[in-house]
Amino acid sequence: MLFVFSPEAPVFAAELSRAQVEQRLAEAHGQPIDLSNLDLSGVDLSGLNMHGADFFSTKLASAKLAKADLSAANFTRADLQNANFSGAQMKAATLYAALLDGANFEDADLSNARIIGGGKGVNFHNAKLIGADLGADPANQGMVPVRAELPDANFDGADLTRANLTHAVLTGANFTAAIVTGARFDYAVLDGSNLSLGR
Repeated sequence: MLFVFSPEAPVFAAELSRAQVEQRLAEAHGQPIDLSNLDLSGVDLSGLNMHGADFFSTKLASAKLAKADLSAANFTRADLQNANFSGAQMKAATLYAALLDGANFEDADLSNARIIGGGKGVNFHNAKLIGADLGADPANQGMVPVRAELPDANFDGADLTRANLTHAVLTGANFTAAIVTGARFDYAVLDGSNLSLGR
């Protein structure tokens, strides 16, 4: 018997379903819930209010979190590859050492977020990154700066007002129509990007 698996349709075995996450939210009565160290790959959590949730070391690869409230959520060491955060509220969220390859933050609000992650082709189209901190962490520096590494990122139309991108690796990044008023790009690696500091 021959089984043929399509690489275009990955199968995920998430530990919790959307219904189970909703039950945890209901039982928490508005308090932040702990979803750390779980495999939630491919789960659709779009539109849920998960303000302050803990996703420490959680696998969210290809998960759907569009228009979810993830303000002040903790994504430290989380796997966010190809996850969809479009339109999500992520003010003051922490994405420290997060895997971000192919993640979609289009129209998301990442104001004052801390983003020290790495990933290629991350989409920040029309995202709000006002006051966001993507810069090197001065308290955790060895031979190599701990910083955001976002080659080929799309910042088209993004608002980077007062954002800190000190030492960030932004090779090949697209900043078309981005607002960079007051943003810091000290020592940033911008080879091949189209950054214009005119706005």
